[in-house]
Amino acid sequence: MAITLDDLRSRAIDYLLASTEDGQLVLEPFCSCGSALDEDYHCAKCGKVCACKFVACSGAQALGIVEKLISGSPRFRDFEALLLVT
Repeated sequence: MAITLDDLRSRAIDYLLASTEDGQLVLEPFCSCGSALDEDYHCAKCGKVCACKFVACSGAQALGIVEKLISGSPRFRDFEALLLVT
């Protein structure tokens, strides 16, 4: 199953954008309004403090790493991940 950024925005879902660089996972937080978040997850555009529990993965490698985190780490057990399509 996959999801688009428009789907996330229309459902008002805050999310982490997952990608890989040199085999390492990179997570970038975004507000449901589409704005990048600062390190305290506060959105400068709409003013809300976001709770990013959804991971939109930009590729299969990122999705594989995130799925391992979700299944193997208590810190990530409440997260959900899907492949991002453009």
